[in-house]
Amino acid sequence: MAKIQRSNYLPYIQHHLDTQGNADGVILDIKCGICNERKLDISGSARDLTSSSLPPTKHLEAHRHLPRYLEHGLERTVALACGHVFGDRCIREIQSKATGDLTCPSCGYQVAYKCGHAIRPALIPVDGHELVRDKFPLTTSEGAEDPNNCLACRWKLIRSNIRYALADECIFCRQMEAAHMAVDKATHRAHRNQHINTGLRSMLEDIVFLVWAEFKTRETTSSAARALDDSDRHQAHVSLLDAMIRSEMLEETLWYRTRADKTMQLTKEQLKSHVQGVASIEDSVFELLMSSTREQRRMW
Repeated sequence: MAKIQRSNYLPYIQHHLDTQGNADGVILDIKCGICNERKLDISGSARDLTSSSLPPTKHLEAHRHLPRYLEHGLERTVALACGHVFGDRCIREIQSKATGDLTCPSCGYQVAYKCGHAIRPALIPVDGHELVRDKFPLTTSEGAEDPNNCLACRWKLIRSNIRYALADECIFCRQMEAAHMAVDKATHRAHRNQHINTGLRSMLEDIVFLVWAEFKTRETTSSAARALDDSDRHQAHVSLLDAMIRSEMLEETLWYRTRADKTMQLTKEQLKSHVQGVASIEDSVFELLMSSTREQRRMW
């Protein structure tokens, strides 16, 4: 006889999300821990009612992703980063009233990024009996690292890195002068060449890593294969950005100016071209960031 599991803690129930229905297994029967009324759609009986094989009632035809929810008192399931699940509407009501960070009603976890901004709860995408375990991120209680930055703060950090890597003034010379260290023409030319030939690509790799942050899920594919896929994707985007920099002719103006060599100055036309080139690269990286966000839209 199947056992009934009523826990709202993902580490306890996530193994049963896609295996309900077995006569000797576990059936989830979970209500929202906030209102204690609405049944969450990850429950076994709810998934029977929300099966995509059942036609939605007439008044729900415009919301086919929520079939029969209203007439059966069901609620979409959202997971907080700590691992507890609740009803979507109840969490949104709490968020709308909160003056500060969202606090988990079950464990008191402060649901915030390390940058201080609130973490959006992750929707568990239930559609009848379709598999769901691989479609939302690991929680911190399951080994995922605490998220560092929200989207806005990630972009600020990425943009800062771009402007450092693509500056028209030599960064090393500036740092050495700030440390009251002598700078000469030969030293400047040496580390400028090093930046253009090797350092720039390394900085681009750091930028791309910030754009495509690691996204850990309960995937059934091997971790080694996924790591290889992520590495290939990162390198492809690094090569793309490197090619764009070359096409914008930015390598001619990168880290060019230095007080160590007054002859190395840019004309107004060169400065204008450099600014436009950097802006073009920023636009492209921003598109990559938004693309990664859409791909990882259920990310913490």
